[in-house]
Amino acid sequence: MGIRTARDVLRRLSQEDLIRTEERRPSVVIYRRPEEEGNQVEISAVLARRVEIGEIYETMGHIMPELFAFSVQVCGREAALEYLKGMKKDGGSALEVRWKTASTALHRLLDASCNLLFRDVFSSLKICARVPFFLECSEAASLSRAYRDYGNPVWIAEAVETGNPEEIRRRFRTMYRALADGVEEYLASLAAMADGTGCGTPEEKRCFSWNAKLGRDHYYLQIARSLIDRIGTGFYRDGSFLPSEAALAAEYGVSVSTIRKALAMLNRLGFCRTYNVKGTQVTLFNDEATFYALKNRVHKRETLLYLSGLQFMTLAAGPAAKLAFSGISGTELLRLKEKMEQPLSIPLDVLIRCVIRYLPLEPYRVILQEVSDILHWGYYYSFYEGGARSANELNNRALNAFALLEEGRRDAFAGELSGCFGHALEMVRDAMVEFGLLEAANLVTPKPQ
Repeated sequence: MGIRTARDVLRRLSQEDLIRTEERRPSVVIYRRPEEEGNQVEISAVLARRVEIGEIYETMGHIMPELFAFSVQVCGREAALEYLKGMKKDGGSALEVRWKTASTALHRLLDASCNLLFRDVFSSLKICARVPFFLECSEAASLSRAYRDYGNPVWIAEAVETGNPEEIRRRFRTMYRALADGVEEYLASLAAMADGTGCGTPEEKRCFSWNAKLGRDHYYLQIARSLIDRIGTGFYRDGSFLPSEAALAAEYGVSVSTIRKALAMLNRLGFCRTYNVKGTQVTLFNDEATFYALKNRVHKRETLLYLSGLQFMTLAAGPAAKLAFSGISGTELLRLKEKMEQPLSIPLDVLIRCVIRYLPLEPYRVILQEVSDILHWGYYYSFYEGGARSANELNNRALNAFALLEEGRRDAFAGELSGCFGHALEMVRDAMVEFGLLEAANLVTPKPQ
């Protein structure tokens, strides 16, 4: 984010008497919880989020084993063990020390994947899982049992030594399952103590949030992505002219200057060319423009973020499809079929949005929706001269995934859905490497389980 945003945050914290700020000196936390309240405030806050916290631990159990096992695959067994060696060193230390060491090691492991989203997802889930609160209460009987179920983080490092991705996934799943059960049991006991009826503090509205585009989601970028979608999928065809700047400004509800920024970006990326008087013409397959655009730091990061999103979905869409499968009814299948037969539809996009809609875990839905929003599909389809309908292999695979869904073959449907994202990743990544974005080669395609 920008310095101005950070200053606004600090100013607000200062106004609420949470910090003290002085010129040219670090900000200092001045908030102190009233002594008479003890830890009751924290307990009430956690109980108010009881369902959400449970869903967060469940979500971590579905997503993180895939990301960790894949990160080991990318960086290699030896490098992964080097990242995790601190876990063995502190294996006999107090729980809080073990957790901090493990957290640092796992962050390093995720960074080694070269994916721009893995660390953000992990950090956001950890924050909302209220890990510090449960560490303070680690002597609770239920949590003690949970820790015994999977030993300690050294157990995870030992799985990495095997070099077996399935064993790594299995141990991480076991760990998160034990933690989820232990946390739920502990929260139930707290609720019973807080209210003799066992009801505890009333549930607040769930508020898990994560922004995959943090610091990069300016209005002009949103509009540029929207126009790229329309161009790549054939709504605006190669050689045609876009609506006037005034018409686009009215459609998107922004100023003409914002539209000009979006069009300038499309010009740099090679999707369009703006002429005086005439307007802006769609000019796809302009390799030279794309080559030079990728020399720009902002455009490079946007492209790497896009590829990171495809890689993330290759890993996370399959487990999500298995969870959502039972909720997709026959009536919904008919609606899906109608949507996929519509002109300019993108079958894979239709399928993943259906999966997101029927996911029973809200944090999982939020994460997949955020990643889906950065996958502006027109960017992928623009590599095909005929637009969306020429991207036969991807569309055929998505239609095959739908057929498997209709047949009730859950695991096969989940595997084919993941494979669709893997195909998109390979096609766009390889094209970007040819255009000179060599960093794209680091985003390897996950191997199917």
